[in-house]
Amino acid sequence: MISLAMSLVLALLPPPPPPGGGAVTGRVVLVRSGTDSADASSAIVWIEGAHAGGGPAPSSGTMKSEQKKFAPRVVVVRRNSTVEFPNADSIYHNAFSVSGGNRFDLGLYRAGASREKKFEEPGLVRVYCNIHPQMVGFVMVVDSDFAAVTGRDGAFRFEGVPAGPYVVKVWHEEGGEAQSPATAGGAPVTVRLDVTNFKPLPHKNKYGKDYPPGAGNDDERY
Repeated sequence: MISLAMSLVLALLPPPPPPGGGAVTGRVVLVRSGTDSADASSAIVWIEGAHAGGGPAPSSGTMKSEQKKFAPRVVVVRRNSTVEFPNADSIYHNAFSVSGGNRFDLGLYRAGASREKKFEEPGLVRVYCNIHPQMVGFVMVVDSDFAAVTGRDGAFRFEGVPAGPYVVKVWHEEGGEAQSPATAGGAPVTVRLDVTNFKPLPHKNKYGKDYPPGAGNDDERY
């Protein structure tokens, strides 16, 4: 009976990771006018297609409307995850996106309210507020169990990656996307992004039209 019970328990356990796996580590470097920047924060790093059955990549996220900004400005989640959009200001906000299969419109909502969106398609989601054109945020939806947003030093480390060759992908608002081959348990990876020519571009409102003059400056209600 004991042997049978143990067999049933073992059958229910997830299979062990393939032998030979390990950590994938490295650093993102932002290059401006030929010089390495001292600040490489807010780069999104993920291992494309790497799965370990509920790894460390976020399965949910939060992007708050606060002081007429989205905070944090950059969020990364696994596909089929939900992101909350709470309004922490004393005025109304609206979060929307027209990014492909992840397009959404949360409508107008007041201070203290929160709305959410489930993201099912991998890719970059550009998030805006239909009232305040200065509000810009980014949600990266990845098909991976290993993803993170870098701090100032640009370093990243993913533990417990199953064995196999991979591609580490990096995206940054000012430098676009780059990638590098990597191996679990192998040498550290360095991914460099040139941000020299970055210029923020204006965007349209959710109706595809220009924001009216002075939009986003009314502090009483909006």
